[in-house]
Amino acid sequence: MRRAAVTVLLTSILLASSAYATGYALREFSASALATSYAGAAATGLHPSTLAFNPALAADVNDFDVSVSGVGILPSTHGNFTATTILGTPIPGATFERNIVNTALVGSVSIRKRLTDDLSIGIVATTPWGMITDYDTNWVGRYYATMSNVKSYNITPVVAYQLTPELSVGAGVQIQYTKGALGKAIDFGTIAAIYHIPGAVPAGMDGEVLLKADNWSEGYVVGVKWNPCPDLALGLSYRSQIDHTLHGGESFTLDPYGIGAYLAAHTGMFTGGAAQAAFMTPAVATFGARWTVNDRWTVMLGADWMGWSSFQDLIIRSANPHQPDDVNVMNWKNSWFGSLGAEYKAGNDLTLRLGVAMDQTPTQNGWRTPGIPDSSRRWLTAGIGYRASDHWDLDVTAAHLWSGKAAIDLAATDTGNALRGNLDGAVEMGVTLFGFEVTYH
Repeated sequence: MRRAAVTVLLTSILLASSAYATGYALREFSASALATSYAGAAATGLHPSTLAFNPALAADVNDFDVSVSGVGILPSTHGNFTATTILGTPIPGATFERNIVNTALVGSVSIRKRLTDDLSIGIVATTPWGMITDYDTNWVGRYYATMSNVKSYNITPVVAYQLTPELSVGAGVQIQYTKGALGKAIDFGTIAAIYHIPGAVPAGMDGEVLLKADNWSEGYVVGVKWNPCPDLALGLSYRSQIDHTLHGGESFTLDPYGIGAYLAAHTGMFTGGAAQAAFMTPAVATFGARWTVNDRWTVMLGADWMGWSSFQDLIIRSANPHQPDDVNVMNWKNSWFGSLGAEYKAGNDLTLRLGVAMDQTPTQNGWRTPGIPDSSRRWLTAGIGYRASDHWDLDVTAAHLWSGKAAIDLAATDTGNALRGNLDGAVEMGVTLFGFEVTYH
């Protein structure tokens, strides 16, 4: 069993992902915790899958346990848009887009082992950050984005120490691999019109650019769990921001009319080559509380603070000195996630769970981009936990997320948008999640 756990640990982080919490965050580390909208997850050490929320929970293991969790995510998205170039020319193309955000399966594996009466260790593999959006190549906002695909994979070894029977502390190292791909069209027709090239057709002489880049980086996580009385558990953790410089290359597909080729020959632009972009995954502070009301009922509370204000822009810098920086202003703000949950012990082996949550978006009107058409969300979740034997637990979960309209209002006069044009529209999204978790004690 332990050898199999290590094998799954190494393969689970290769599962696809996309952003279904706000921003480009993912919380789908634990199908059992999802059932209560992650309320109290930082204070609940019954399942090793909650180790991702607080490293101090490694101290709750008896001897050895492992959880394998998977959450399937089924979004429904659509948006309506209109666009013009900086010259006022209407941009032709699709104005209605469906399935902007892709389906995904998010997996995680968590392992805990007690070494002594006071010392425990653990390791957790997760996909805590991810974003996939995909548009038709001929949609009206193609100069802003045709595809965005960014994923971060974490392996986090942790150690926990039981200071007293009521108090444990934990810490770990985040080892993070991030890769990204960003694609969009280039309006060579408008460039030609600006320079009065005969035959120029704004928004009718397109090329494309694609950036692919990746990087390894590291951070830390610390946490504490305290039981002030037998019926109450409190947990608090902090996951550090991780800074990346993504290194890779950008490739250009020039227009068939010769505008791009002319500019490449005479200016050195649009020739492709090495490129890089600064990128970060934000700091997260997580609080959880779990109160056992009686032998049947338990209620939970959760809150996350996310340091999104560090994500003010995304600038792609080419190694080609003739290629201008590609500046994307984000102007994100810090955000909060709050949740309430309850468990009902229906029998010795059966537990019913329910949760609700509010998830605040870090994006702001006037700056929201089609690459991350984000808005605040409401969560409703439910699940069943079954104790199959002394060694095996099974959990199944279902959830639905409702999003408000994500208004997009971008002007060609804003920084970096001159050749992208004016884009107006709104995206609506609903998400259904199904989770399954297997735990071995």
